[in-house]
Amino acid sequence: MLSALIGIHSFLVWIVLLAGAVTLVCGIVLLVMRRGVADDETPPNPNAPMVKTLFQRLLIATAAIGALEALVGGLLFFSGARPGDQLHLVYGGIVLLIIPIAYVYSDQKRTRRDIIIMVVAAVLLIGAGVRALMTGAPM
Repeated sequence: MLSALIGIHSFLVWIVLLAGAVTLVCGIVLLVMRRGVADDETPPNPNAPMVKTLFQRLLIATAAIGALEALVGGLLFFSGARPGDQLHLVYGGIVLLIIPIAYVYSDQKRTRRDIIIMVVAAVLLIGAGVRALMTGAPM
């Protein structure tokens, strides 16, 4: 059972990183599409609402996959497995919490500012995910 959980945890890290990268690219595309547009809801081109919806769904999916990864990591921890470095737990916590915390900081009124906050959250998620990957394997 423990080896299966370790395998799932090791696989999910790549899914989290991929989802974070796709979310980041989508957010950057959305920022470029909204360049020069005030924070009203007038999109600069007809595809902006579709990209915004995709970005929001990708954020939700990335946060959900990060939560699943943290859940599997918690099961591993409580079953007695320990990471190679205790910082792995900190980076895992960042992956788990960064998108919900960013959502709290966004006010959902100023669209461009909210997109920037979420793009920064995606960058932090990727960075924390890579560091978690580097500190996870037992030495």
